[in-house]
Amino acid sequence: MDKALEIKRLEVSFIPAGKKRVKILRGVNLAIGKQESLALVGESGSGKTITARSVMRILPRSMYLESGEVLIDGTDVRKLTENDLMDMRGRLAGMIFQEPSSYLNPVFTAGSQIEEAIKDSEFNLGSSPLRGEDMVGVKARISRTERKKLVLKMLSEVGLKENVYYQYPHQLSGGMQQRVMIAMALINSPELLIADEPTTALDVTTAYGIIELLKKMMTRYGLSILFITHDISLAANFAQKIAVMYAGKIVETGPARDVFSNPLHPYTERLISCLPERYKTGERIKVIEGHVPDFNALPKGCAFHPRCPYKKEICLYKEPGEITKGTTTVMCFKYG
Repeated sequence: MDKALEIKRLEVSFIPAGKKRVKILRGVNLAIGKQESLALVGESGSGKTITARSVMRILPRSMYLESGEVLIDGTDVRKLTENDLMDMRGRLAGMIFQEPSSYLNPVFTAGSQIEEAIKDSEFNLGSSPLRGEDMVGVKARISRTERKKLVLKMLSEVGLKENVYYQYPHQLSGGMQQRVMIAMALINSPELLIADEPTTALDVTTAYGIIELLKKMMTRYGLSILFITHDISLAANFAQKIAVMYAGKIVETGPARDVFSNPLHPYTERLISCLPERYKTGERIKVIEGHVPDFNALPKGCAFHPRCPYKKEICLYKEPGEITKGTTTVMCFKYG
C-alpha cells in the first residue's frame, strides 16, 4: 500500500541552555496509507506534538531531528531546503492546532489569512477539488479576485458563511476559529492533514462538529489524517488505526477496533480503564498511578515499568522490542 506518511526510526533531541542533550523521541516508527486515518494517542508529555512538528519541521529552536527518516508521499522532509519546506507546507501536508486563537493573527480578517496561505506563485489549478476537470495540469498565477473566490468556496466547504471572510478572529467562536484553520490547512489540497488535538479547547457539541467535518473532508478530498489526541475513545471512533505513544516511543499499533477492544500493552489497557463511560454513577474511576516520566530522568529498562502492574524483573533493566500479535504490534515483555 502506498504511504502518505512514513516515519522510520525517528529520534529528536532537546538541548537546554548550558545542559546536556536530552532525547525526546526515541526511535519512532509510524506509517499512514493513502486516504487512511491514524490516531496518535497518549498522555500529555508523551511526545505526540513533537512527532507532529517533526513531520512539518517546525520544532522549537532548542530541538532538532537527530536521526531517522520522515517521508511525506515519498519525499524525505529531512533533506528539504528551507525554500522547499515552505513549498511542502500546504502543498504536501497541512496542519491544524489545538488552540486556533493562538495561531490566527488578531489584526487580520479570517479571509485574508486564508488567502495568504494560498501557494499562488504557480498554483496547480487542476490539483484543487474546487476546480473543474478542464483545468487539470494548467498552472497560472491567481488573481486577487480568483483567490477570494477560492477562499469563499473553502469557507462554504467547512460550514462557514461568507461573512466570516470579513470577520476578525475575536469575532468568531472557538469552533468557527478551528474551521478557519481547517480551511487554511486544506486550501492548497494537501494529501496529508495533521490535526494536533483539534477539539481540546472546545465544548462537546462543537468538538463533535469538528470531528464530523474532518471525516467529511477526508472523504471529500481523499485525505490521509494524522489525528493526535489524549482520548483513546475518541481515537477509536475517528481513526482506522491507533498508535499509542509513551515516553517518546510507540508502544502499540494496530487497527483501531482491535486496539480498543483487545489492548495488549499495559499502558493502553490502563488508558482505556480510565474512560468515565466505563463506570456506573457513583463508581470511583481508576486512574493510572504515577505520572509520565521526565525525559531528563527516564527509568532504565521499559519506561512504563514503574506504573505497570505486570512488570517482570527483565523490565527493570532491558527495553522490549516489537512483537506482532495478530493485527497488532506491541512492545512488551508480557508477550515474550
